[in-house]
Amino acid sequence: FHYVYYTPELWYTSTRMRFYKFYLYLVLLIIASCFGLQSFAEVVPNQVIVKFKPGVVKLPKGVAISEIKTASVAAASVRALNAKYKVAKLEQMYKDALLIRPDWKHLENDYILTLTETTDAARAVREYKKDANVESAATNSYVRAFDVTPNDHYYVDEWGLPQIKAPSGWVKTTGSATSIIAILDTGINYNHEDLAAKVDLTDAKSYVSYTSDVLDDAGHGTAVSGVIGAVTNNGIGIAGVNWNTKLLPIKVLDQDGSGVMSSISQALAYLAALKTTGTNIVAVNMSLGQYNSGADKYAEEDPSNIKERCQEAFSAGIVLVAAAGNDNVNWNTYPAYYTTVLGVSAIDQNDKRSVWGGGQASNYGAWVDVAAPGTGIFSTNMNGGYLGGWNGTSLASPFVAGLAGLVKAANPAMTSTQIMNQIKTFADNIDALNPGFEGQLGTGRINCYRALAGLVSSLSSPSSGEYIRKIRSIIGTAGGWNFQKYRIDALKNDVVDTTIVSNVTTSVEAGPLADWDTTGRNGPYTLRLFVEAADGSTSEADVAVIVDNITPEAAITSPANGVAVAGSLQILGRATDAYLDRYLLEYGAGSNPASFQNIGTFYVSTSGLLGTWETAGLSGNYTLRLTAYDHVGNVSSESIALSVQPESPVKAAQASGTLPLTYALPNPFIRSASSETSFNYSLLGNFNATIFLFDLNGNLVWQKSYQAGDNGGKSGANSPAWDGRDLYGAEVVNGVYLYQVTADKKIIARGKIIVLN
Repeated sequence: FHYVYYTPELWYTSTRMRFYKFYLYLVLLIIASCFGLQSFAEVVPNQVIVKFKPGVVKLPKGVAISEIKTASVAAASVRALNAKYKVAKLEQMYKDALLIRPDWKHLENDYILTLTETTDAARAVREYKKDANVESAATNSYVRAFDVTPNDHYYVDEWGLPQIKAPSGWVKTTGSATSIIAILDTGINYNHEDLAAKVDLTDAKSYVSYTSDVLDDAGHGTAVSGVIGAVTNNGIGIAGVNWNTKLLPIKVLDQDGSGVMSSISQALAYLAALKTTGTNIVAVNMSLGQYNSGADKYAEEDPSNIKERCQEAFSAGIVLVAAAGNDNVNWNTYPAYYTTVLGVSAIDQNDKRSVWGGGQASNYGAWVDVAAPGTGIFSTNMNGGYLGGWNGTSLASPFVAGLAGLVKAANPAMTSTQIMNQIKTFADNIDALNPGFEGQLGTGRINCYRALAGLVSSLSSPSSGEYIRKIRSIIGTAGGWNFQKYRIDALKNDVVDTTIVSNVTTSVEAGPLADWDTTGRNGPYTLRLFVEAADGSTSEADVAVIVDNITPEAAITSPANGVAVAGSLQILGRATDAYLDRYLLEYGAGSNPASFQNIGTFYVSTSGLLGTWETAGLSGNYTLRLTAYDHVGNVSSESIALSVQPESPVKAAQASGTLPLTYALPNPFIRSASSETSFNYSLLGNFNATIFLFDLNGNLVWQKSYQAGDNGGKSGANSPAWDGRDLYGAEVVNGVYLYQVTADKKIIARGKIIVLN
């Protein structure tokens, strides 16, 4: 759809800079060989692995990881070293093995010591080695996945390949030399040094000249072909997504990058027919398309029977891939719109939808299947060289087509439907990076590693740190084309507490894996999903949760049930729980209140003073209620009956005569957005209170009175509501209104509110 060429001057500058980079790289290689430089393991900066002599270190019984202050260290010299290097934690290294085989004494004295981050781990190792109580010491070091990195000269410029995790995917496969990816485009420069060895001219065809001449005369097809399958790891040029696939050029676009839809239909019918004869066409890339011809851009159309031809090719076992378009719209584009085709949007280096300027940006929509790199792509040029700065969904589509070929090579038995689902299912969701386009860029940016992995394990629910109770459903994915079975364990202190399910042979894609009955369990747990392949390889996913089946304690110890109280009342008792969320103190009139007024909401577990209730201004029988909640939703409550004795209330207004803070929320009060607003103010005691609302001419519009102790007339915070209607139930007109709150025969609050219909 959209592509950008460099001028010869820009090409010269780009080439010269790459020469300097290569020269510098060559000099560094020469220096390295002269001084014998080599690659060393990457040391964990704050960890030391120490094997102590028997009896030197003991951890508390049943504990495998301990803070240094709880560990028992018999040797004074070791204690001194621990203090010198500020050892914070000791972990028994082989705790899991020893849990199964406690008789393996040769493993029980190996520990991982966690030091402060600023500590020189190598120096610490040297000193621990010298101690008579230590058998051995070594630094810990990182391991990394062995990505396959090609040696092509311009690979460093191909940001899209690491972005889609191609190097990790190439560990599984680099493609099959017996497979063919057809490219419907402007042709290919089949003499290009990085393409010639892979171009299949036997079945090549031009629907522009109606000959077998498919030489590229525009450049677009050559750039697309390089992304899909440039000769890779040959020390020159660029790397392609699919190292080994053959490239079949079908020329359907002319030197201006234009063509007709009938040519696309003809080409697809031709390829479907070839497929039936045994030609191993695994995918077709179509970096082209058109919009609806009618005024309604969202009504499905079928230009030149393209929908039927896509269905035929798809049914023949060919994966169809097409660009979504570059016009910053969500209109239907064909053939990308059809369900038999993988529609591809473009993203940049930050996984954000590509925006190229000049009004051009990647198309989007609910019909898009996936996204792939499409900004600043470096690829093969039709003049025999290489070119950077290619932009467009035209360059995103070939990343997906190349991946389709890799997935087919990794599992030849997969159907076109399965390959499409594999690519979509294991894309990385990028909705959070693209606000406003959630669900409009397909399932996300393609991920070669995940799509090619024989196993995939993930846990989506419960989420990390979630509080759970009773029976909890575990949601996630246990699958992959090499899937055999899965199990889920619940670990307590890194030790398996229970196996929830095991040897489940049915794969699950983003669905329920098991139900865990947590009855009788409490505290932190780790849920661990193990997925196993037929070849014995495994994949796992962990999530940390907190189990809470204990109901909070809620008890009022003072005042006693049934006593008479007056004035400012201190409420004593207990609102406790290991995972308390909050507790509420409330009161209501009578022995069975119709409603309760809030005294306070508190968020700290307490045994002692719960809160203070100002009863001045109240009289009669009341119910005092304490309710405690934990994070998972367990609730406990206690209520007591009290007789409140009348007492003169404190003054409603402050001695200085200033009015307390008051405000309306929301303000402006927009009735189309909210059904009511509230007047918010605080009282120093319980009073009969009234709110008066006036227009700007001083006319009374609305008023309401509140009993002492009710919301509107209670001590502390008040927030009585107003629905925007006048004394007669009619909606007030737009405008500014003034309100005042009176209590204790005084105006104790004033404010204004804007009303909009």
